[in-house]
Amino acid sequence: MRHEHPRFFWRLATLILSGMPTLASAAEAPPSWVFFADRGRDHGALSVAIDDRATELSPRALARRKRVRGDRGVDARDLAPASAYVAAVLGTGARLRSSSRWLNAISVDADTTQLAAIAALPAVVHLQPVARRRNVAPLAPLRSHDSPDLAAAPHWSADAEDYGVAFDQLDLLQIPFLHNCGLTGAGVVVGVQDSGFSLQHAALMGVDVIAAHDFINDDDIVANEPGDPKGQHNHGTMVLSLLAGNDPGNYMGAAPGISVILSKTEDSSVEEPFEEDRFVEGLEWTESMGADLFTTSLGYADWYAPQDLDGKTAVTTKAAAVAVAQGLIIFSAVGNVGPEPMTLMAPSDADGLIAVGAVDFDGVVAEFSSRGPSADGRIKPDIAAPGQDVWVASPNSQVAYGQGDGTSLATPLAAGAAALLMEAFPDLDPMSMRAMLQQSSSLAAMPNNDLGWGVLDARLPVATFCACAGDDVASACADDGDSDSDSDSDGDASTGGGTSGDSSTDDIPTSSGPDASDAGGSASSDGATADLTRGAADEGEGCTCSSARETWSPALLLPWLLLGMRRRRA
Repeated sequence: MRHEHPRFFWRLATLILSGMPTLASAAEAPPSWVFFADRGRDHGALSVAIDDRATELSPRALARRKRVRGDRGVDARDLAPASAYVAAVLGTGARLRSSSRWLNAISVDADTTQLAAIAALPAVVHLQPVARRRNVAPLAPLRSHDSPDLAAAPHWSADAEDYGVAFDQLDLLQIPFLHNCGLTGAGVVVGVQDSGFSLQHAALMGVDVIAAHDFINDDDIVANEPGDPKGQHNHGTMVLSLLAGNDPGNYMGAAPGISVILSKTEDSSVEEPFEEDRFVEGLEWTESMGADLFTTSLGYADWYAPQDLDGKTAVTTKAAAVAVAQGLIIFSAVGNVGPEPMTLMAPSDADGLIAVGAVDFDGVVAEFSSRGPSADGRIKPDIAAPGQDVWVASPNSQVAYGQGDGTSLATPLAAGAAALLMEAFPDLDPMSMRAMLQQSSSLAAMPNNDLGWGVLDARLPVATFCACAGDDVASACADDGDSDSDSDSDGDASTGGGTSGDSSTDDIPTSSGPDASDAGGSASSDGATADLTRGAADEGEGCTCSSARETWSPALLLPWLLLGMRRRRA
């Protein structure tokens, strides 16, 4: 295999950056949210509309909602804003940009005269500018890495050499340990929302895309297309490679076996980059399509002051909170404007989602990583993952890899680890997943607003929930000792040290629920037994977990107690 290391002149600059631009004139009003007072239907019509909406949701989404919420899974939040209200707004001459069911709002392009007329409408209770973000120019040149054509690559396995340049960033989170137990994310559906995605790279050609939509051009093309800014799909392509990349011998993402739902919501051009409204629209669509997890490396700060990042003010934060209530597990980058406190970006301030900060390969917090707390005093981020000198697929090549920095990169790595755990424990909900990850991280006993609960050790949930074959749990699943899975997991608390496009839903695999044996495992509600068999365990390969450990960490037991309580209520 031939490896070359030419220099190339880009380094990742995340989309998550803040700024407070000033409007050129009062007449050039930014796009605005228009919030309505009610749903514009009487009780009978409201009930019928809710019943109709239930038939439109994917069966997978409805099953997740019922399991997590404990009710029928549909309510008035699922209804589109009343058509009469929308027509009245557009009657002022405003142009519709997007619509949000969950927020009972629409976003429009309108001048100041039109906005004044909209504000006077009886059904309108509030107007608010659509938030925006900024891009920055590429930074210094770094290394690249060429690989052979994917068709010539061997079939995926958990051998260390298959990871190529990605081994260190995955090993910091102990992801190879889970791979050696046979976990790849199979049966788990992850929504990825970004600027666009190219699937022409060797690491991404085999990604299972079950649905895709471009909310900018209103089509199903999520790669660059005519009229898109140059490099539109760059950021999303790099993010996707970290999550689901699979180029054996050269590169591996955290969860190469997942299925994905791709939503393109971010215009990467620097001119008027208003996409908060498209973010909300994309999130609602992804949830309705049946995703189990959702990861986003996008964030918004314009029009929001630090005191607004309180978990209930920013529009994207409000939408994320509703998605979490629907049972969707969300990962969000905290931003790249550290090291000062209270430098979060929306929607990472939402309570219930998992906000991710960035560390280097020594587990030390990256200087650029945004810091908490939220405005209402909650610790943020929740966990941390590698985000400095991280290897990604080069988006304008079919074989090259490069390194970049950003919480944009840490987030899909953490989400990928969670997808592996969800394959093993498919009944996890947002609350129990977040608790499990927090208590499996390096600063679980002493969280702070630099790294939250610290760098994730993805071994701990599996190793604590069941006793793997052999006395040494850390090496029980090692494949001939090639993956370095038995490295010391004790982090340094003083530094935060870690543990070194068809839109149809017919083909979406089902792994949710206690009977999902095809998902590869089951979590018992009382924590007494577990069955997690991977690979060819009978032949001495992989890992077999068949009985509970006799001793438990109370903190790590919490997620399973919560799961048991929810099951009994159901």
